[in-house]
Amino acid sequence: MTGADLLVQILKAEGIRQCFCFPNSPIIEAMARAGLRVITTRQERVAGNMADGVSRSTNGREIGVFTVQALAGVAQAHTDSTPVLFLPGHPGTSYIDQPPTFDSTANYGATTKMARKVLSPAQLPGALRQAFTALRSGRPGPVMLELPGDVCAAPFEGEPPPYAPVGRMRSAADEGAVQEAAERLTAAETPSIWAGQGVLYAEASAELREVAALLGAPVATTLQGKSAMPEAHPLAAGVGAYSTTAMTAHFLQASDTLLAVGSSLTRAPFTPVIPEGKTIVHATTDPIDINKEYPAAVGIVADAKLFLAQLAAALRRLVGDGRAARRAETERTIAHLKRAWRAEYEPLFVDESVPINGYRMMRELWALLDPDATILTHESGASRDIQSVFYEAAAPRSYLGWGQSSQLGFSLGLAMGAKLANPDKLVVNVMGDAAVGMTGMDWETAARNDIPILSVVKHDSIFSGYDRNIPEAAARYGARTQHGDYAAIAAGLGCHAEKVTEAAALGPALKRAIRAVRDGRPAVVDVITAETRKLSRLAPTSIG
Repeated sequence: MTGADLLVQILKAEGIRQCFCFPNSPIIEAMARAGLRVITTRQERVAGNMADGVSRSTNGREIGVFTVQALAGVAQAHTDSTPVLFLPGHPGTSYIDQPPTFDSTANYGATTKMARKVLSPAQLPGALRQAFTALRSGRPGPVMLELPGDVCAAPFEGEPPPYAPVGRMRSAADEGAVQEAAERLTAAETPSIWAGQGVLYAEASAELREVAALLGAPVATTLQGKSAMPEAHPLAAGVGAYSTTAMTAHFLQASDTLLAVGSSLTRAPFTPVIPEGKTIVHATTDPIDINKEYPAAVGIVADAKLFLAQLAAALRRLVGDGRAARRAETERTIAHLKRAWRAEYEPLFVDESVPINGYRMMRELWALLDPDATILTHESGASRDIQSVFYEAAAPRSYLGWGQSSQLGFSLGLAMGAKLANPDKLVVNVMGDAAVGMTGMDWETAARNDIPILSVVKHDSIFSGYDRNIPEAAARYGARTQHGDYAAIAAGLGCHAEKVTEAAALGPALKRAIRAVRDGRPAVVDVITAETRKLSRLAPTSIG
């Protein structure tokens, strides 16, 4: 047994079913020998994106693994806090500290939760136990083990030690802090809740709904936290991101006390600014987030599920079954704001224009999706800014929000990884021209590996809104335009593919594509649209 064989044996013990790679690694052959599925992508970054899709869509219950050398997939997982295992190769131990050999441990140290070089087969069991402990506990994030080729090829001396899969470790909140949080929230005139993806990773949606009901408080989510609260729920205020619902914009201003749970409260281009003067109760798994951007009246370091259960118990002691009058008033306010906001955008959703309105494209797609049997994701740009606020997510992880580093093309690999981890779901990614240019060749990866996903292209041949940023370059040199027949490309790569130019043809084309996906074939629908100029950006962000 070699070091690589031992590594793969442990990966399989940890429940790993596949590894995403490109183009070579000292562990790939050992994986193949052991029957661990090897999926080769067209680009290194897409391998990382697929691993992200596995981990993100399962809340880390299944860990995505990839072995490449490139940075992009790791950077996206780092900024979005996704637990993926990254296994780059290395020329060999004799090349350590030998310029110009690339040192992954040194170079990825700032973008991983843990980065370690394995120097002998004997170190593998301990290194992997440490890696999976970091992956499953605390703040999620990528973990890297660098594997020199000679270590992978070296025989493991003696019998491999017994290896038991690593469990998840969670911490509850300090009871005194929970009691103070409950007292501040019940004393508030207008409390509101801000839920991040920590609620999803903790699988705490039921506890979140219970706390919201006891407080009679609206629940807004971050982009990555979307689907933590069922968005048809009468207390759901929707998403606050680059695009923001009218309900979230209202409650950000109107609330006097904010319970932030499972969110870092980081100021970023895709997060609304919290107005000054609010009392903030901040619960997160990472103490570095507390008081980082906003002063917390009560700071709590705990798992979201355990904390919310504790908080619900404390609230019941203070308010019994909750405050029905406040809950009813909050529900009325949400319903009123939602009706007026949706009415404002309704003309865009029913527009019959040619080229097709992007909002109309989205409605035609959404009408064919069963929210309980679908995983939907966006791309960077208008597909994000329309879908994240107007699509109503149902079950947790039925929508995959992402984007703190906002890498164009990420949605394709994310969708493929999510499909592999959730084979019973219809997985759909909506992308634009620029995203196709970045990763569209990996439609062939989906076709070659029998990964039936649906990609819908919002094809407006332009970087929407970039005329505000580069007006001279756009006017003189066409710097914000791009062109292509994406349906022809997808068909040439082995996908079911159609181009749509009129709104009336959208529904039938999408139905045919979904039928192809259900028959096991990836599908691409290339929709010729107009540029999207109107977005629901109703709350100020820290940038722009």
